[in-house]
Amino acid sequence: MRPNTALRIPSLAASPGTRLHYWLWGGTFAAVYFLIERASFLEQLDGIGITLWSPSAGASVVFLLLAGVRFTPFIFLASVITDFAIYSGPRGLLAPIATSVVLAIGFTGLSRVLEKVWHARKVGLSRVLVFLAVVPVGILLLAFAYCFVLYLCGILFLDRFLIALRNFWIGNTLGIITLVPAAVSVLRANADRRSLPRRELVSAAIFAALLIAALWIIFGLRRAHEYQLFYLLFIPVVWIAVRAGYAGVSLALPVVHLLIVRIATMLGYADYDFIAFQMLMLVLSATGLLLGAAVTEARSSAERMRLRETELARATRQALVGATGTAVAHEISQPLAATTNYLHAARRMLLAPDGDRRAEAAAALAKAETEARRVRETLERVREYVASGRLQLSDVDLEAVIAKIVTLIRHDALERGVRIETSTKPYLPTVRGDAIQLEQLFLNLIWNAVDAASSMVTVNCLQRADRLVIEVQDNGPGVSAAVADRLFEPFESTKLNGMGLGLTLVRQIVDAHAGALTWSNLSSGGARFTVELRIDGP
Repeated sequence: MRPNTALRIPSLAASPGTRLHYWLWGGTFAAVYFLIERASFLEQLDGIGITLWSPSAGASVVFLLLAGVRFTPFIFLASVITDFAIYSGPRGLLAPIATSVVLAIGFTGLSRVLEKVWHARKVGLSRVLVFLAVVPVGILLLAFAYCFVLYLCGILFLDRFLIALRNFWIGNTLGIITLVPAAVSVLRANADRRSLPRRELVSAAIFAALLIAALWIIFGLRRAHEYQLFYLLFIPVVWIAVRAGYAGVSLALPVVHLLIVRIATMLGYADYDFIAFQMLMLVLSATGLLLGAAVTEARSSAERMRLRETELARATRQALVGATGTAVAHEISQPLAATTNYLHAARRMLLAPDGDRRAEAAAALAKAETEARRVRETLERVREYVASGRLQLSDVDLEAVIAKIVTLIRHDALERGVRIETSTKPYLPTVRGDAIQLEQLFLNLIWNAVDAASSMVTVNCLQRADRLVIEVQDNGPGVSAAVADRLFEPFESTKLNGMGLGLTLVRQIVDAHAGALTWSNLSSGGARFTVELRIDGP
């Protein structure tokens, strides 16, 4: 895996650059390291420089991740300066130098491992798990080396070795786990030039309110040990993790930790209670980072899925356009050829020298007109199918719509030997919907029933709770098993001359109105199609 350079400071990520830049950044880090150590100088063990909170460890790892291992000497320099300027124990000269070498090598090795296995640009649950596994193990090894050097220098006695090991591990592990993800999240947001959306600002405000309430309860109630109420802090942390994901919770955790340390210091808690707080904060940090990573990963997966669905829909539309063109060409070629033949025959009849054949010519022209109408109807069906997505909502009287459609097609249905009967319950309410699309819906549905029926089509309108139900039933052969699974797919038709767009259009309009469309074959013969539409609209 290639090391991550996307988040590095440009002047640091470049190969060595000028000596001025090198000393400027290194000196700045040493000063920041010193200030952090001075500000976090609390609960020191026996004056030997081991504390229960060490954010300077997180700062060192962040700096090495950004700047690279060539800045390792400044880790050593900052540690030596801090040892002589801050720590009060009898350390001599050898111990500060030896422990500073251990820290420089340890933090450099840890940053190199994190750079290879924990790619800061890609947030995922597995990578956070790796981070939470590598850091404690790495700090445990570093703690052992650090304490062993102090033991060899005669500063740390054997009976205090395990206590020193524990305190070093707690302080440095927590310093890295709370600070490194926060720094990386800030740098990612800056690199992406992403501003904080309003929704996340609201989430941050709610998080702050929940955090203040939890801290007040934890440290305000004196009836129990405060760390026994520590679980209340999971509420704001879980909230921000779910709402803002990994970036949000990684920024929230240092705030929570800083407030806890500050309050515990002001109230003068003993070492035992402070260790309990730190261990609980370690659990809280791990939980928050894992939950935030899971939320972010789920959102990323959903976004990738949405993009794939968009690409699939685009490809499907392109395929559909090609299929539609093929179907249209096929459907209109025959009536156009027939129209041409009828017009040609009519012209010959009108120009024939052997008598008056106007009646025959008129019949041929009538047939040509019929074929031309077929072409027009085919094109209209395609246009309706393509342009059926927009809704112009209004209050629609479905009784009137169905009565209008039945009136329009009743004559053609009677010529086919099919009678249409309607049955409606009195005082049916209007439906909120697109009047034109609903007319298209029931025109296609009733006309399909007329095509399939042997003698009768029945249209029933009734109300069920907050929905209007329209049933269109015929007494034809029913829907065959061969097309039942693909009945609503484009270009699937039960009619010899059908394009297979009618029921597809019906399904699209019903879906656009947030309704339901079902069908069933009847035991007595025929099929029933049922449309349910919400009265208050989609």
